[in-house]
Amino acid sequence: MTVVHQLCVNLDLISSKFWESQGNENTAEKTTSSVNCTSMPPDYLITVIEGLTTLCHYCLLECPAPILSPLNQSPLPPVPSQPYAPGTSASQIISNLIHVFSTSSNQKDIAGRETGTVFDPILSARRVLLNDLPRILASIASLFQVVTEVDKHNHQEWWIMGTPKVVKQHILSFLSPISLNHGPHFMASIAVVWFENRCKISIPNRKVIPPLSPKQHLLVELVAAIKVLPLETIVQTVRSVLKTPPSVYQKNKVAIEVNTLQFFLAYIQQTSGSQLIETWQSLLGLWRDGLQILSPLVQFHLLGILHEFVQRSPLLEDKKSQKDLQDIAHKLIEACSTVACDSLEQTTWLWRNLAVKPGPQSDISTPTEDEGHLQTQTLSDASKTDSNSASNNAQYSVQALCSLAEFLAPVLDFVYVGDEKEKVVPLLSNIMHYVTPYLKNHSTHNFPSFRACCQLLANISGYQHTRKAWRKEAFELLLDASFFQMTSSCIGYWRSIIDHLMTHDKTTFKDFISRVSVAQSGSLYLFSSKEQEYEQRAHLLKRLAFVIFCSETDQYQKYVPDIQERLTESLRMSHVPVVQAQIFLCFRVLLVRMSPNHVTSLWPVIITEMVQVFTQIEYDLNVDTEEFSCDGVGLRKNHSSHLRRMSTLDSSWVMNSSNLNAHNHPAWLHLYLSVCKLLDMTVALPANILPQFQMYRWAFIGDSPPLSSECNNRNEGKSSDSPEFVPHIIRLANLLNKKVPCDERLPFTPGQLLLTMPSITSILQLQPFFNTLSDIRNQKTVPVKITRGVSKDENTASPISKSRSAPDLHCLLNTPNISHTNFSKSTAEQIEMVLEADFVEPCVS
Repeated sequence: MTVVHQLCVNLDLISSKFWESQGNENTAEKTTSSVNCTSMPPDYLITVIEGLTTLCHYCLLECPAPILSPLNQSPLPPVPSQPYAPGTSASQIISNLIHVFSTSSNQKDIAGRETGTVFDPILSARRVLLNDLPRILASIASLFQVVTEVDKHNHQEWWIMGTPKVVKQHILSFLSPISLNHGPHFMASIAVVWFENRCKISIPNRKVIPPLSPKQHLLVELVAAIKVLPLETIVQTVRSVLKTPPSVYQKNKVAIEVNTLQFFLAYIQQTSGSQLIETWQSLLGLWRDGLQILSPLVQFHLLGILHEFVQRSPLLEDKKSQKDLQDIAHKLIEACSTVACDSLEQTTWLWRNLAVKPGPQSDISTPTEDEGHLQTQTLSDASKTDSNSASNNAQYSVQALCSLAEFLAPVLDFVYVGDEKEKVVPLLSNIMHYVTPYLKNHSTHNFPSFRACCQLLANISGYQHTRKAWRKEAFELLLDASFFQMTSSCIGYWRSIIDHLMTHDKTTFKDFISRVSVAQSGSLYLFSSKEQEYEQRAHLLKRLAFVIFCSETDQYQKYVPDIQERLTESLRMSHVPVVQAQIFLCFRVLLVRMSPNHVTSLWPVIITEMVQVFTQIEYDLNVDTEEFSCDGVGLRKNHSSHLRRMSTLDSSWVMNSSNLNAHNHPAWLHLYLSVCKLLDMTVALPANILPQFQMYRWAFIGDSPPLSSECNNRNEGKSSDSPEFVPHIIRLANLLNKKVPCDERLPFTPGQLLLTMPSITSILQLQPFFNTLSDIRNQKTVPVKITRGVSKDENTASPISKSRSAPDLHCLLNTPNISHTNFSKSTAEQIEMVLEADFVEPCVS
């Protein structure tokens, strides 16, 4: 074994020298490396692999006659002067070497004779080689990677040690007999090498089955090149490893079963569907054998293998085979569901109510360095008693949910075809019974499970035949008071869920919009206070905005009159800031999701409400409140303490219009931010998307920068006595700057939003926004010399107010041409992101 180990070390040195030469950017170092390479003996790699092949094949494959121990054997013949005597085989030479270098002690031989057994050095060497087979395969895999790289990039300076084609042939000649005669040990060694070659960089990963590293890809390619190992043989070998994992040397404790299934999954991903269907019976036995293993990770990988099979192979025509496939799919899904519900507990004895167990959960995005510990732990857990299985598997509940989220929907869609798709409803209903408690819990410690369940529900909601299993639960979750308490990574899943919920039939949206009415809201809360009714009203309006936000353009255009009626009813509560803020959110969503001609009737309402809120802000700034009663130096310190005192006041005093209104309360500040975000979006969007707003733009920020054709006529006929209208934003900026001098501006880019923050704590945070919009009117345009060839553009240019993303036509003549499609796309993407963030609420601790 010492000789074999040294040969492996020599191969590793060649591999390391090659990668060092590829990593050196210094030319001198490359030259030195090239000289070292050329100083190697010709066909050095071939010689080393042949020596490794001779030693390993003799010990692992040949079965010579029993050899006597050194004490009883006859004297050795004299050593010939030649390297070996004529007619002497290589096996005889190696047998003599084994006897010469045998380290067995006399006591062991005498004990062997006394017990009736004879020490066999060949069997001993075979056991040692099989135990250290992972070390040998690791060196061979590393060399195969080097040879592949040399062949790919044509590094001919390395061919002196053996051309890539010849070296690969010798590697396959070495591995083929071993893999055929010692399949389980070979596959277990592949599993160990697979684990050692995993991605060791800690990267976020939301999948149970980790992504493959380049070394693992080459390992699959190496095994696939062994022609004596067809897919049928590999499946049978994997089954043997799952039943009885062989003992091999491991530097780190490795879960042989899990890594074997990971390798097998990667292997079948490169096979054809016809090959998979030919091995159907063997694969069926593999799944049945794997179901007997208690390890949760084994169940997850078996479900992944099933997913790969149904995705790649053609449909099974045999009825019995279809029934067997459905039975296996049902059992694997149930096994994963059992692990998924181990983090739930029953709250009552009479009813089957489940709730999430308190305490932190193990997230799936665990650094890959800890993967070996997790895999080892799952094997130790599997060996424990069933009484502790629930507590042991609770740490894998998040991974079970992620497995179901990734594989459940496509597996059921392929396994159940035609009229049999209705059979999935009972199974999905049972799974939703376990998923719903996770979705109802919005605490931070439940966030990993909540995110996985959102993905699971989003995936199964995309199939029409699954609607009966999740429609009721999803609708109830939408109306839940804590529905929006999630992170931005989950809101995308819910956009898909709500879209499918409202789209797959014609009654769900009608049922939903019927709830968004004053009469309905009041009837549900006959004995509630006005404040609770206002809060419920705001919640329903926010959900209405989210439902429209999840739709396609003009999807609900025929419901615009009903939507406008609900908004008009809510506008009667102008003294309630929480309701008004959600109305402005609805306005923003409607302007994005509806065509301009479908929202024409809304514009008078939108402009009126914006003017009223901006007038209210101006009135508040004119009142000498405590926030503005001190100088500008200590102002920013005082307003925070004042805000804390205001937040402790009774909400009825804040919302009661007959008393003093606390307009620097967070609810009012949120309203001010909402109206400013609406104005920011209308100014950022191009004029052709919001043509109606161009008639009202002057009332808020004034006209756009003067056209170059008007520069010479701006000052002509100007009367000093004529009154001039000052836009609302300019008035607000002047008032704030008068009370608190500030020259801060926001970065201005045409077509981009200025306000992206979800909330504010002081009106002063809007001062840079007001200053920036005020500067748009005062921006100076550089006069451009107009030629006669573009006179028709002068006729089309008009002093109509434009959005800031539609600048002067004359100025555009000398500017680079910007694709309108890309420009609008970037603006729309930013608006989508900001709207998503405005829906999200912080999770409870």
